[in-house]
Amino acid sequence: MFDYDGTIVDSLRVFCDSCVAVFERNGYSEYATCERALAFLDGNWFEELAAAGLSARVIDELEDEFSALASAQTPRPFEGIPELLERLARRNAVVVITSSRSDDVNRVVAEYDLRGIAEVLGADTATSKLVKISMVRQRHGSALKPWYVGDTVGDILEAKAAGVGSIGVGWGWQGAEKLRAAEPDLMAYSPDDLLVLE
Repeated sequence: MFDYDGTIVDSLRVFCDSCVAVFERNGYSEYATCERALAFLDGNWFEELAAAGLSARVIDELEDEFSALASAQTPRPFEGIPELLERLARRNAVVVITSSRSDDVNRVVAEYDLRGIAEVLGADTATSKLVKISMVRQRHGSALKPWYVGDTVGDILEAKAAGVGSIGVGWGWQGAEKLRAAEPDLMAYSPDDLLVLE
């Protein structure tokens, strides 16, 4: 099970630009930096935004802005990721579980011909990754190894809460040092390190 943004594709600039624009438009200037936006990923993105006092309307606007920018500036997969996903899919179910919208992810999957992804569960399916992990484990059974690969502290915490192994990726949005502090079960510093999932 893979996170998408920061794990499969390099979309940090899109994320930061969309967050800064929406926070500034809605009077949340204290959050209108990339660093502050990234701090909302120390837990579940949607829950952290709500806890900070952002309304459902503003959270929806963030999702709309990110979707629009991602459509205009299609994020590219990280080097080595397409080959990794295809290789892992030869013997495993490979599923994307993300806070992005499924349609946005599926568009990039098609554009870059990312092979091997069996299913994408975005924010339109559920906002909790814990819930989505449970859903795909029920659907895919033993074909799905119980690991979640992500690039944020929130990813690691939700994987642990869901009772699956957690793997932090050092090339993602929050960086290797911050992820190590969250104590994932494993760290990956390049896509080749994820071949342990074979």
